[in-house]
This record gives sequence, structure tokens and C-alpha cells, in this order.
Amino acid sequence: MEKNYRFGVLGAGNMGMAIVEGAVRAGLFPPEQALLFNRSEEKREAHRRQGYAVTDDYAALYTACDTVLLSVKPQNFAEILPVLAVCPGEKPLLVSIAAGVTFARMEQALGADTPIIRVMPNTPLMLGEGATQLVKNNAATTEQLNAVRALFDTMGVTVVFEQEDMLNEVIPYAGSAPAYLYAFADAMVKSAVQHGISEEDALTLFCQTMIGSAKMLLRRDKTPAELIDAVCSPGGATIEAMRVLEARDLYGMLAEASDKCIARAYELGK
Repeated sequence: MEKNYRFGVLGAGNMGMAIVEGAVRAGLFPPEQALLFNRSEEKREAHRRQGYAVTDDYAALYTACDTVLLSVKPQNFAEILPVLAVCPGEKPLLVSIAAGVTFARMEQALGADTPIIRVMPNTPLMLGEGATQLVKNNAATTEQLNAVRALFDTMGVTVVFEQEDMLNEVIPYAGSAPAYLYAFADAMVKSAVQHGISEEDALTLFCQTMIGSAKMLLRRDKTPAELIDAVCSPGGATIEAMRVLEARDLYGMLAEASDKCIARAYELGK
């Protein structure tokens, strides 16, 4: 049976809309070829005004689309999967961004022949600056994986993993990392205010410094350690700050924080 829509979004919230809007901006398909599910009539009407097709029936969306983005909360899968399992017709390619919902859980409900690609984006994707990881199940083809990767390449950078567990192992370094950077920025701004610098100026300066530092790291002509050494002149001011970070074991703290984050990701997937 021929599908009516190229792309379906089951759960058209902030992240789901960022993904479909990014795809439309990149010219991958026009908005009328995307079918969006949302329980809110007000939000459906807003999406309809943007040119999207809308529905309040996610089972109908599942059967009508070539590719379906599952962007609902993990706790909603217990309700959704049994309904999708009895939908007739050819199975769409499922793209799931739900943390902790494994291939095994989805395949148990929908069948091992269901092509699924799990995708872990982070929130900067909403600005087109995401860092996204992907892994496919056995039923999904390499061509399907490449197509989904091309979609997310339009919204930042992507990495493909062979093993599903790597989506848990990588969480601290991409998915959760914005929170750590925001905490670091918050601490630096609070310190700057104590030294008579306005909050606005401190945030502007520090944000641009993060952007510039990231670009220097991405040049990859120097390691992080070499870049640190380049800033830390012997007997200078920066090295005094670095001594405090070393004495407080910054590296050990980050390693412990990452371990805790990964362990929790595995717990949530059980």
C-alpha cells in the first residue's frame, strides 16, 4: 500500500518540531508531506497554518507515513507501542529519539522485522547546532540509516555507532553536556558579577570565548592539553587558576559525573 506522507511526527513537541522544520528548511520534503500528531487541538491548528498535515490519531499516522519520528516521552511508549503493533499495512521506518527505550523493547511489541533507527540528539539541535548519535537495528538498511543521518546532518554533526549500548556510553559527552556547560557559564558569570562586571557583559564575553575555544579545538592541529599550555604562560595569571582546578581534581569530578550519568542511563533502559 502506497504511503500518503513522507514523514510523520508522533509527538510534535519542541524537539519533534525542530527536526521536521529542519528537514523542511533543508528541502528534504515540503511541509505538506509531513503529518504531525498532537493531542492539543490548538497546537494542531497552529501546525496546520504552517502548512503541515495534522492528525489526532497516531495509529493513522503510523500507517500513512514512510518514516515516523517517535518523539514522545519514554513513559508514553507503554501506551503507544501496543496500539502501533496492531496497525495494518507495511511498517514504516521508525526513528526514535526516546532515551532508554531499547530496540528489544520496541521489537518485542512491533516485531523484529520493524526497521528502527535510534537517534540521540541534544538540545542545540533546535538552533541547527546539534551533536547527534545514531544506531540502526538489524531490520533497518544501510540506505535507511544514511537517509536519516543526512537529515540530522542538516542540523549539526552526527556520529554513527555499531552497538546500541554506545548511545548510553556517549550521553555525558553530548546529550547531557549542555547542562554542564550551562553550569560552568553560570558559575563564571556569578564570579564576574562579584568583580564588578555586569551579568550581560560577562555572559556575552564568556559565550563568545566558548565558541572561539570550541572552534580552536575543532581545528585539531593541537590537543586540548597543548591548547591549555598555550594559554598558561609560566608565572602568569591563567596558571594560578589552573592550579586551583587541579587541586580540586576537576578531571576526577568530571569522570565521576560521567560515570554516574551513564549508569543512570542503563537503569532507565531496564
